[in-house]
Amino acid sequence: MSDKNSLLVGIDLGDKVTQISCFDRKTYEAMPVGLSVEGQEERLYEIPTAIKVMPEMGIWRLLCQQGDGGREIIIDKLLRKIEHETFTVSGQKFSAVDVMEHYMLKLLNILGEYFPDEKIERLVITVPQKLQNVTKCLQLVGKELGLFPDRMTIQNYRLSYMYYAVSQPKELWLNNVGLFSFDEESLMYSQINIDRRTLPWIVGVTERDLTDVFDYSMLQDENVDSSYAFINTAGMVLHKQMVTTLYMTGKGFDGAWANDALQELCNGRRVFRGQNIYTKGACFAARELAGEGKLEQCMFLDEEMISANISLRVYHEAKMQELVLAKAGSLWADVDVSVDVIPDNENEIQITTQDVIRHQTKAHMLSLNGFPGRENKTTRFTVRLRFADRETCVITLKDNGFGEISPTSNRIWERSIRI
Repeated sequence: MSDKNSLLVGIDLGDKVTQISCFDRKTYEAMPVGLSVEGQEERLYEIPTAIKVMPEMGIWRLLCQQGDGGREIIIDKLLRKIEHETFTVSGQKFSAVDVMEHYMLKLLNILGEYFPDEKIERLVITVPQKLQNVTKCLQLVGKELGLFPDRMTIQNYRLSYMYYAVSQPKELWLNNVGLFSFDEESLMYSQINIDRRTLPWIVGVTERDLTDVFDYSMLQDENVDSSYAFINTAGMVLHKQMVTTLYMTGKGFDGAWANDALQELCNGRRVFRGQNIYTKGACFAARELAGEGKLEQCMFLDEEMISANISLRVYHEAKMQELVLAKAGSLWADVDVSVDVIPDNENEIQITTQDVIRHQTKAHMLSLNGFPGRENKTTRFTVRLRFADRETCVITLKDNGFGEISPTSNRIWERSIRI
């Protein structure tokens, strides 16, 4: 980390609480450090995902901050509310983008308390699920704050968990890694599997919902031995699995019952319990995205990432070569790249897909027929690559003409490719 005046930040925007972590470049901490906010009684690392407002005065505060005694409207459960462009609380209509912008500003003010002279180099916001409307709202807020898309990324908990686990000392992830996430709504088990047969290593996650076997209500049932029941549930998913490191997160593990259960699971394993896995995982992701990471040997793949490298065959610098348009491991929703090409006695372009999981390479020949015929090297096309979903890339070809020599026809041609 070279620049002491730039910040790598991870924000866990949870359903109920939000956490912030940041690499402290001044002390060269190898791990992200959590940041707290001044509450009404003490400093809080878990900040309510809620905000309150005095509409008449336009004053906004975090829920945990002391007010002036005036009439305040509390807006909680922000992630659910911003699924809609507008919503109503206490008879007052609010814009989702406006509310989230005020909330994000309050969070960024916390950074300013710790690092008054630094700017954000990379911010990763992690959410339980990347719902389309929530993601769109956060992106619009990021644009208003001058962060998105260059310095801000949004990812789900699953990916943050992968970044966190593989950023730990290597002895903790030599074998598979498991995570139990337990709160009032669900008990989920996520297992990281690492394929070391290729370089880079492919890191993936499988998930299993265990709520129907063990749920939060059982903790209040006097007839249930919670420790015994959880050990049996864990044993069921860990049976014959080479899992030597386990992480436990969520409010469900706060009770004393968990102590005995986790001690039992320590037999032959390393077990860690904490509530900051996702925010620190987002912070590690920020480090990687800033080009300062240490995970070059790993490629993360989950259901939001493409599994193939996609390139355009071009003649450049006196030789034929593959110009990479998108790399395996990229979030498919974030891929949007354009490049200009000038055909040289060619009536087709070649797109190559290289699947890193199946180890298959395919060449896709895309015809240029249908565009106006012109003299050689007097047509400039814009090739644009996007994705409709994880398995379908969309190639758009636009005729730009060639200045005054060949006016553009404004024709646009599009084709989908399954990868």
